[in-house]
Amino acid sequence: MRKILGVIRYYSDRRFSTLAGTLVYFLLMSIAPFILWLTLVFGNVEVDKILSHKIIENVSPFLRYLKNSAESAASGPGIVLLVTSLYSSTNFFYHLKRSGEIVYDAQRLKGGVKLRLFSLGCIAAAIILVAFIAAVSVVGTKLLDSYLPYYISDLISSIFLTALAFFVAILLNLIACPYKIKISEALCGSLLTTALWLTCLIGFGIYTQFADPEKLYGKIASLILFLLWCYIMMSCFVIGMINNGKHIVRPKKIAPLK
Repeated sequence: MRKILGVIRYYSDRRFSTLAGTLVYFLLMSIAPFILWLTLVFGNVEVDKILSHKIIENVSPFLRYLKNSAESAASGPGIVLLVTSLYSSTNFFYHLKRSGEIVYDAQRLKGGVKLRLFSLGCIAAAIILVAFIAAVSVVGTKLLDSYLPYYISDLISSIFLTALAFFVAILLNLIACPYKIKISEALCGSLLTTALWLTCLIGFGIYTQFADPEKLYGKIASLILFLLWCYIMMSCFVIGMINNGKHIVRPKKIAPLK
């Protein structure tokens, strides 16, 4: 029990809940503009197969709402909307990098056009990656449903989403770290994050099944669930990032970001 309390105290002292809340806030600011640009670049990206999976079915209504809203906005966006949405879409990666500086105790100068441009590059890469994953998911699901029984197809889909979550955790850890690290150095925290994600997803599904949030929150239940889900998932990621920070040897000097 003392060891468990020590672990809880350690992560609390590292302000994991505060960092998670900050990242959720900027994720919410970024996700709608991101979906808008994803729609502008690739059109109607077919992600229903992913959203309908039981792993994320609890928050899929709100994600579908964002997707439909982005499709409507993409039908005739003005130049002001395009510029502001592009800037807003970079907020998550920008503050993810800043959060990494806190976790790794890296001293850097505040501000920086380079960091904003780096975040813009991350957005471009994320748009391409999401479109590619959606295409693979659609084609793969059709093949699995055509040639394999449902339970085997569902098992393979779950394994695919778990591997995808692990891949995302590694990428986010590499991006968040204020200096270059090897993939092997990010594996420990990424594995912890993925395990926590799976555990919390199962627990979150049980909670929504028996709690019946609509009786308490009414029509905004899907929004409340999405916010709670994002906070839980981001807390798991920050805990994994802090775990990486415990084991990675920091360079003596880190060049300031201009």
